[in-house]
Amino acid sequence: MARPKKTRKGSPSTLTGFWNTLNELSPLYLEKFPVVKKKMKDEMNAFIDEVNLSPIPSLVYENFVRPYFKEKPMKVIFSGDEKGVFGKFCTKIDLTENIVKIDPAGLYKFSTEFVIDGVNLKKIEEDGDYLKFRLSSFRKELSKLPGQYLLFLAVLKEIVIDGKIYAVDSRGAFANEESSDYFSLLWALKQFEEFYLKVQIRNIRSDFALIWHEGDWIDAGK
Repeated sequence: MARPKKTRKGSPSTLTGFWNTLNELSPLYLEKFPVVKKKMKDEMNAFIDEVNLSPIPSLVYENFVRPYFKEKPMKVIFSGDEKGVFGKFCTKIDLTENIVKIDPAGLYKFSTEFVIDGVNLKKIEEDGDYLKFRLSSFRKELSKLPGQYLLFLAVLKEIVIDGKIYAVDSRGAFANEESSDYFSLLWALKQFEEFYLKVQIRNIRSDFALIWHEGDWIDAGK
């Protein structure tokens, strides 16, 4: 009787395994870019191939893509750009090919923004840029979430930006980069919050002590 095949350490068969491997490989790749050794590229490609064979693309599609693209079938894949360079984007929606692409290295870079903003928040506040401070404060709050949840927020964030979905009380939501990032991330959290409640039958704000009253942050000076 043949022995069952062992699962590779850090296998993306689970979100935790996916996130742990992403955080092991991506910094090494990005640190050496653009002079990245072939072995590192091969490891990234092997990781991406494994993720694409895992249940994760279907999980992302069924819960976070399909509800917003009901008129056409879409596909979710993990990929770098067409030249095989990773970290140039986080998520990308290609309506010509009906594909949502997720770049693991770009997703890692997206996740580091939350940590960096939390560390630099006091300086950002002192600089007096309200829109940047609002975005950075929100990112710091969201850093309380398990890292793997940022995968879903990144996809939802790209969906709202791509479709210009005005689902919040947001005058001028897409008027500049800071506002666009803030309101798209706020919308993404609201959608994920509904999903979390349905699946876990618990409130995500209570579970992770998220304290965010979006109405206080819509306009400066309020």
